[in-house]
Amino acid sequence: MIKSKSRNPAFRIMIILSVFDMINLFVNSVSTGIFNILGASFCQYPCLIFVIGCIGDGTWMAGCSACILMAMDRCVEINSKFPLAFVFHKKQFRVVLFVVGFYWFYAVFFCKPLLFSAEYSSWFFDPKTGKDPHLYHNVAHTINNLVVSAATTCLYVYMCIFLVYKKGQTSNSMWMNRNKNQVILQATIVCSFHAAAAYIYVYMQFFYSPNLLILLGQLTWQWSNGCFCVVYLTINRSIRNSVARMIVNLITRRNLINSEVSKEIVRISTNSVVLAQSIA
Repeated sequence: MIKSKSRNPAFRIMIILSVFDMINLFVNSVSTGIFNILGASFCQYPCLIFVIGCIGDGTWMAGCSACILMAMDRCVEINSKFPLAFVFHKKQFRVVLFVVGFYWFYAVFFCKPLLFSAEYSSWFFDPKTGKDPHLYHNVAHTINNLVVSAATTCLYVYMCIFLVYKKGQTSNSMWMNRNKNQVILQATIVCSFHAAAAYIYVYMQFFYSPNLLILLGQLTWQWSNGCFCVVYLTINRSIRNSVARMIVNLITRRNLINSEVSKEIVRISTNSVVLAQSIA
């Protein structure tokens, strides 16, 4: 299945997103939890927090661009005449993937990083060293968050409207309605988490935010990276069935190998006994 779909743009985007999501989950979940337990601050572990903050910020920004591509690809799937369909043509798509990789490189190495704050158990650009907070504002991150929120919302709203008002006119079958509802539900969940995380993180970098809002921003950041696999495995039937088949095939193959190994061990043991008896 993997080989047959490896050239599919949607499959490539999903692979890229999965890599970005795993890296981001290490930053916003694992590292955040460890730093929070230790009560760590930037003054205690400046190099470690700086490096992790660079990786987290860059991976989030590049992941946002991949999310926009995923939303565009879904619009192309339901409407082949979508104006941005040319982006997924073979040559153009290679350029797009290169741009995503370059964007990640730029965001990691040339943008101001997020820094962990033990006081709020979250990440901010201001390290709280007493200097002017405006010195640490990451303009690229702010623009990125506003763009991804607006773009994904518009694309998913377009997709939902197209499915409701266009597809509903051509087919009234139960199968089509069920799949249409699944796609709309997936779009709503994914878009909600990404938009909420992007908006909240921009707001709390510039304005006073209560602890509850900061905690909500941190949780939505985690959910935005972890919701894809949960949504796809629980709502997307084709992906769920494919994963189930891979697991069944893996278990079957492992049992077959174990059975063959057991037979070989029995055969060798039998031959050894026969050989020993013949020598005796």
